[in-house]
Amino acid sequence: MIIKNKHNRALRTIEEWKTGFLEVDKRTHWCEGYSAHSLGLFFTTGKGLDWLRDLEKTILGEVIEHTAAEIEHASKLDSFRGAQRMQDLAIWGKTVDGKTCFIGIEAKVLEPFGDLSIYDSFLAGIEEREERNPRSKKAERVYRVVNFLFGGRTPDDEAIKHLRYQLAHYFKASIMEAPSIEESSKPLNSTRSVADIVILPVLVFRTAHYKQNTKLAENNYNDFIDFVKALGYTKERIGDRDVYHAIIDGRDIYTVYEVIDL
Repeated sequence: MIIKNKHNRALRTIEEWKTGFLEVDKRTHWCEGYSAHSLGLFFTTGKGLDWLRDLEKTILGEVIEHTAAEIEHASKLDSFRGAQRMQDLAIWGKTVDGKTCFIGIEAKVLEPFGDLSIYDSFLAGIEEREERNPRSKKAERVYRVVNFLFGGRTPDDEAIKHLRYQLAHYFKASIMEAPSIEESSKPLNSTRSVADIVILPVLVFRTAHYKQNTKLAENNYNDFIDFVKALGYTKERIGDRDVYHAIIDGRDIYTVYEVIDL
């Protein structure tokens, strides 16, 4: 599997990964021991591919054929401008029987799942529309994300308003991802296909920085668990993994939360 950035730069070493990352994400600082660097180190040393194959065997019973892999890939959330879901690492593939698979990796060390809850994000969108930009679609975007994931619920629903909006953003865009990197560039509408299987691993790297604040790490885990419970995903213990699973429109959606020592 050759991992690239959107400019087709192959990322085989950590130096190439750093160059490729900064080439597409100029706003983020590259810091050793944090998520972007840790993800790059994990995959350029070969440990990441071993982990990925093992995860696929656990969930699907096989190692899939990997057809493309791209860092900082923009998964379309809706047809509005801006603020699409940036996948830390997006991977496409096919099973032996031809089912398409999308894997969207979210990498963390101690970075939280965003600063805002679902409801706070919705209120921020309303404020922007009323005070700064009448054309803003942020509030409508939050509303649509919540409606899609939680069966018609609204952002002010007491049962879900406190959940992390970044997780909702991540899940919806990933669930709607295309079956191939080529088709992913097409507009998100009723005619664009979606992958048959979606796997959403949250990878938390236990670096020296992670160990500086284990309470924050615990909070991140609790935010994840609260979110998948609210979604109603079924927890399955497969081998040494907790796998959360749902069937949406006949498609299998899986997510895991794993802590990796680097």
